[in-house]
Amino acid sequence: MNFKRKIISYILIWSVVFGSLLSYSPVTHVLSATGVPEIILELPVENSMFDVSKVEFTGKLSDDLTSPNKLLLKVFEYTGVSEQPIDITSEGLLTLTPKDQYAEFSYSKDFSQGDHKLSFIVTDEDGFSSISEKTITVQLSGITENIDNLVTPVIGKLSVTQSPSGVNGNQTTSIVNTEATISDVTNDSKRPFLAKMYLIPRDTESNYNPEGEVPSTYLPAEDMTRVPLNYIVLFDIRSSVEFNPTQPLISYFGDNKGKEKLIKTVDLSGGMKSYLYTYTPDNELNPAQSYSVYLNPNELIPRFLTFTTVSNNYENYQFEGDKGSTVREHDYIHGPFSVVTNACDFCHSAHNGNNEYLEGDPNSKYGDELCMACHDGTNGSPSIDSNYANNKHHNDTGASCATCHDPHNPGTKDNPNNLKKATYNGSTQVLSYKKSSDATGSVNDFSQCLSCHNGTKASNIEQYYKDTTLKSQSGHNIVATMDSGSSLNGQIPCAECHETHGSSNLKMLRKDLGNIKITDDKQKFKSSGTEWNALNEREFCLKCHNNSTQIYGKTSPIDLTISGHQTDETQGCSSCHGGESKSFMDAAHAPKKLTTP
Repeated sequence: MNFKRKIISYILIWSVVFGSLLSYSPVTHVLSATGVPEIILELPVENSMFDVSKVEFTGKLSDDLTSPNKLLLKVFEYTGVSEQPIDITSEGLLTLTPKDQYAEFSYSKDFSQGDHKLSFIVTDEDGFSSISEKTITVQLSGITENIDNLVTPVIGKLSVTQSPSGVNGNQTTSIVNTEATISDVTNDSKRPFLAKMYLIPRDTESNYNPEGEVPSTYLPAEDMTRVPLNYIVLFDIRSSVEFNPTQPLISYFGDNKGKEKLIKTVDLSGGMKSYLYTYTPDNELNPAQSYSVYLNPNELIPRFLTFTTVSNNYENYQFEGDKGSTVREHDYIHGPFSVVTNACDFCHSAHNGNNEYLEGDPNSKYGDELCMACHDGTNGSPSIDSNYANNKHHNDTGASCATCHDPHNPGTKDNPNNLKKATYNGSTQVLSYKKSSDATGSVNDFSQCLSCHNGTKASNIEQYYKDTTLKSQSGHNIVATMDSGSSLNGQIPCAECHETHGSSNLKMLRKDLGNIKITDDKQKFKSSGTEWNALNEREFCLKCHNNSTQIYGKTSPIDLTISGHQTDETQGCSSCHGGESKSFMDAAHAPKKLTTP
């Protein structure tokens, strides 16, 4: 070994030692100090086992003083034949995607059978380094991988290609032309996607037929309530190519831990296959708790769904599986109304009621306060979002919980949240608040919101879902890709941007935008001040329009070469995309598509 090589080896070894001293979790996290880079290795989890050779690692890099696109990442493996780790960066596919304050990275490589210990070392411009290590096991089962299923970087992102030469090698940064390639991303019919997700009794997964009738005991996951605590999750994944995931299908399920299992594959028409997986929690689900399930974007088109479990007091009043969409005699949302239980007295007082409905008594509140007396998590009832104090409907209008919900309606599988009936669009119907799983784009999909937001009781949002001119020029008028698992062909649902029961942001806007669980608070949307302005508008729109966020199988584009799109601009998006009014309301609900900059 010549002198120069020795020097490089010593630098590498001391970088590993120095990074190890800084880390407070040797697996996933590095202690962040001023001027020292930070690396978070998110997936896969430590000691994961794979039955395929190709494994993908994902994580984030950041540094207080060095911009994300100037951080250098190298990958090393301890081979056991040498005390020094071997540089394997160039043996796999390494992709870095710089954001405003951090960079996302992915590294995929074919590994031989056995245990593999890897070190990911990030170095900043000043030569300071940090390390994160991960051990995996490859136990091949004879399955042949399909070359079409190899992990590739998403087109339309800012990609960084790194020089393999030396720890301080140069980096070349290039911006892919989104306009030329976005159709390639959004119409790729070979991407695996979630077709159906059900909450099912244990040991009933063999009863499911992807092309047959759904068993009556199965519950659709999206916004379902009163889910039994011993239920498990069934995923129906569809793909036109062989689906061999190298990472878990679920990237987030709250604090819940469990096991995924491939049950069977079913050949469908048109060359499509159904891959049926179950997720079985290690322990029963908690009562009266809302769970958000996020799919792993490295394996599937990003999606998330939310459901709520049954309260402790009402285990015997769940949905009866064989009643379908009919009203059920024994499924009362607020308990069995009988002369024995006196359940009516929870809300009404025959002699001391405050109003014409005999709600409350002279010493208590009524209306929303009456509902929140239980729905703050006490009395075993499901807790409404903790931001309810910031609910604009509650604070600034005459609306109440009962404006949307019927407290006396037993509910159905199709209407698990007891939305009330009303006359809308010329017909009497159960008002609807559909989301990505079942929205088609019809104005009736969002009748819960638009029955008020039609210019009579509140701002006229309905016009953006009815007016053909506004719809035709709207950038939010989306035809979901065939492989997205959605039937949307129209304006995006209200829930893509707004929190139903309140938000700490202005205008009840969501903090977590898109379909990927955001763990870094810096990447969440947070409005500033008490008035909506150009700064808030830009921050909000760019949380999705960043060439990486996907909804309905499509990537939200932004051409960074157009004046006004640069990060240092200050003008509001509505100045160009707000139509003739140049208002935020127009820009948000029907952003005008421009044919020329």
